[in-house]
Amino acid sequence: MARLTTQAGGVSIGRGVAALVGLATVMILSRMLTREDYGTYRQLWLIYFLLAPVMQLGLAQSASYFGAQLAREGRKTYIAQNGLALVVMGLLSAVTLLSSAGPISRFFGNPDLMTPLRALALFMMFALPFELSENMLVALGRAGRAGLVTAVSNIFQSAVILAAFLSRASLTGVFLYLSIFSFVRWLVATGIFLRVYRDLHVRWSWAELREQLVFSLPMGAAVMVGLLSRQMDKLIVTSHFSTERFAIYANGSYDIPLINIVTLSVTAVLVPAIVRARAIGRIDEVQRIWHGAARRVATIFYPVFAFLLIAAEPFMVLLFSKDYAASAAPFRVFLFLFPIRIAFHNGFQRALGRSRQIFIASAGAFVISLGLALVLVRVGWIGILGPAIASVAGAYFAAGYAIFDCSRELGWRWSEYFPWKTLARIMAVSLIAAAPSLAAGWLLREASVFARFLAMGLVYAGSYLALGEATRTTRVGEWLEVARDVLSQR
Repeated sequence: MARLTTQAGGVSIGRGVAALVGLATVMILSRMLTREDYGTYRQLWLIYFLLAPVMQLGLAQSASYFGAQLAREGRKTYIAQNGLALVVMGLLSAVTLLSSAGPISRFFGNPDLMTPLRALALFMMFALPFELSENMLVALGRAGRAGLVTAVSNIFQSAVILAAFLSRASLTGVFLYLSIFSFVRWLVATGIFLRVYRDLHVRWSWAELREQLVFSLPMGAAVMVGLLSRQMDKLIVTSHFSTERFAIYANGSYDIPLINIVTLSVTAVLVPAIVRARAIGRIDEVQRIWHGAARRVATIFYPVFAFLLIAAEPFMVLLFSKDYAASAAPFRVFLFLFPIRIAFHNGFQRALGRSRQIFIASAGAFVISLGLALVLVRVGWIGILGPAIASVAGAYFAAGYAIFDCSRELGWRWSEYFPWKTLARIMAVSLIAAAPSLAAGWLLREASVFARFLAMGLVYAGSYLALGEATRTTRVGEWLEVARDVLSQR
């Protein structure tokens, strides 16, 4: 267990640093660029994040399965074969973007996309094979190094982006610089792996590669469906509204790093514990572990949800400047994901061996989100918020299906899935504590945005902790314990 938690910590810290660096980058660019240029920049990354996981065919993700089973003699062959396959897919991705730059720019309603899309094609060519590195390092038990690679890679990537913009490069120039960076990064990673295994020989086995593809393709399909569900709202917004309005929406759909850092860390240690408890028939222990994790994460997520709900506007202005104050509206909609993200429901299903049901949940969420978004985006008074509402509705469907599926598998009633009464009390305290903070924000409405946000935060923290102690719902000691466990990845 200690080894697993250490690995979870290494990966989570790396991803957390990457998320914070990415946030810092868009915060700076929101102030440096016009809304139109910033919107085009975000559209380019939207295209990358939609296409890249599809073109990887699940090969990078499957390294965590195959790589962990390899004897040392087979590692160089595995890395070489899969690395070459991803280079080929990177080349196909580049050709796809180069040949479809015109239709894509027309779909996005942004003719300024066409030229930088061709530069993005070059970046993608070497970005895809590099994705194998982190997964392979984790599979080989080098999670700390995987986290370091993720963090350092994102720091340098952001530095290249900011340096290019500061030198007054065009968007096309920025992505050409990123292409050079992508090529060098891939060369360095490949060189390190070849050096580590320089005493081994590559023995090509197309049969093994076919076996890996058979395993990875369904995984790639599930990743694709999940990705489309998460990005579908942005696609619809960018195809129905101007680039400037897309920029506002893109910032409003910002995913707070706290969510992924906490849920990934908790899930990494939760899943093996649940698997072991169920293997010996301790369903009561499964419930104790699951309830305890949900309650403790709720003590962090519920107050964050309630506070940001009332402080969304100053928060968006602080992050992205006053030009993006309107981003508060979609941001508030996406905040309603917090209540269901106190647990990683897919992780629970995975621990119970319900892989087919995970795909059903993802596919159902996508269908619901897409259908509802296409309807709501045409409703005048909802408009641009429609895709955000639809995305949240799809996520609630997936969570509801997981609750139903896991409860049925374990023989629980739905009321046994979570400690619902405890969670309701935490949410009630979180929402009630928002009232004094809201009043503080109104009284300081003429103050600077920083002073207003800080005052609202301090008042909220004091109110929440005082109410929690008074009602014995959320104690200060438990808050400190949760924070310590998250930091130590326990």
